Amino acid sequence: MLVKTGLLVVSNPQHIGRILSNVQQKVKSTLYIQLLSALSEPLSFHPNLFTSWPKYSQTIWGIYSQAATYCQGLDVRVLLSGIKYQNISKIQTQKKIELVIFDKIYNQNDIDGFLQAKIENVSKECGVEIANNDVSDDLCVDNVGNDKIYKHTVLGGTFDRLHIAHKILLSEAALRSTSRITVGVTEENMLKTKTLWELVEPYETRANSVKDFLSDICPELDVSIAPLTDAFGPTQNDPSMELLVVSAETLKGGQKVNEVRQEKELSVLDVLSVELIDEPHRNAVEEEKISSSTSRMRLLGTLLKPPSKNPNLPVKPYIIGLTGGIASGKSGIVQRLRELDAEVIDCDKVAHELYQNGKPCHTLIVEAFGDCVLASNGEIDRKVLGSIVFKDPNQLQKLNSLIWPAIAEEVSNRIKNSQAQVVVIEAAVLLTAGWEKLCHEVWATMVPQTEAIHRLKTRNGLTEDQARNRISSQPNNQIYVEAANVVFCSLWAVEYTRSQVDKAWSLLQDRLPL
Repeated sequence: MLVKTGLLVVSNPQHIGRILSNVQQKVKSTLYIQLLSALSEPLSFHPNLFTSWPKYSQTIWGIYSQAATYCQGLDVRVLLSGIKYQNISKIQTQKKIELVIFDKIYNQNDIDGFLQAKIENVSKECGVEIANNDVSDDLCVDNVGNDKIYKHTVLGGTFDRLHIAHKILLSEAALRSTSRITVGVTEENMLKTKTLWELVEPYETRANSVKDFLSDICPELDVSIAPLTDAFGPTQNDPSMELLVVSAETLKGGQKVNEVRQEKELSVLDVLSVELIDEPHRNAVEEEKISSSTSRMRLLGTLLKPPSKNPNLPVKPYIIGLTGGIASGKSGIVQRLRELDAEVIDCDKVAHELYQNGKPCHTLIVEAFGDCVLASNGEIDRKVLGSIVFKDPNQLQKLNSLIWPAIAEEVSNRIKNSQAQVVVIEAAVLLTAGWEKLCHEVWATMVPQTEAIHRLKTRNGLTEDQARNRISSQPNNQIYVEAANVVFCSLWAVEYTRSQVDKAWSLLQDRLPL
């Protein structure tokens, strides 16, 4: 049976991959890892080995590297207190331990004594397993060049959806600090250049995740979280800082920090560059290193929030509202959904039909905008009408007030007559028109504004200003994302967009009514 939280007691981390490869069959949420000496008193800390804390940085890096390969989706946390402090008598964790996994065989008395004496927060029904019985007693101590420690270390980043690379950087800062860590967490105004920035967690969520992690792996440290509103944050003002921890990719930024400190007559920080881990499960469009961008990309096509219950909706068909800005890739997604046997109601085509001569909307539009919107055959000239409404919000609002009620009525009639299991309402104006109330779920697609402008210029022949006017007349991507249960992005290859739709469709099957 799976438990939420486990503790892996490791006497030799060199063999940890063999254990981690099976641990997800036992633990589903959080796995704590405690390094112990196997030279004597196998269930006790052996402080004499820990002559310099940073000598274990590569060991910790190696554990997290193996966790990235074998424990995808599991929250792995390597505990540092036992490494750093000789007076730590118990393993302290914020979450209650429900299963202890040993990498060596111990007698039952030692195990019982360990559970009672060495773990502060342990479940009464805590289980015990032996993961491996062929582990040698050789504990590897890293031979690092720089094993200095500091009173006050600092680092910064977005820290979106705390992952293995973040944990390595935070652990390095914790391992080298005797008393204090300051972590700068990027505020929302600094995120617009990030891939899929609209999916970045709120600042408070990211800041709390960092605080929670550091307080869990080394509660003895004083942890400060500072909002980053620029590239330098608290490093440009705090004279007590001594060490700046950066990734190898942001080393130049660390050097720039010291230039700013020198300008302000502050002491230069030691800069420690940490090599991040290659993404072991990447596909062709994901980044080479483990990153938050890849984490966000993997959210595409998944259920970001559960559907709200609306008793006024029919049980069948299941109704999905597909929306997104102009040139965001809705047509490609619709094509794939049709191939998957969804019935699609294209609200733009519904509007075309309702615009036809002799239909009620035709008369209403001519009365509201005049004969100038008529083509020579008496039909509505949509290009002329578009040139009027997309540059004047008041004119657009007037048009919408005329046609939206008629479209909603026609869509509702088609849904009532549908025999499909899933009906998709495709509408760019789904949210602004309030048609999400007709849907069990909202699915949204987006691309960066620069890509949408490029598509409108090349595909529709619009000028830069015309493209911007079209885009500004619609909600921004963030509004679509906030309203959506499922999000897609068509920025990459067509095959990648289709894979997002296939993922969403597969997951949807579990939510459909029987």
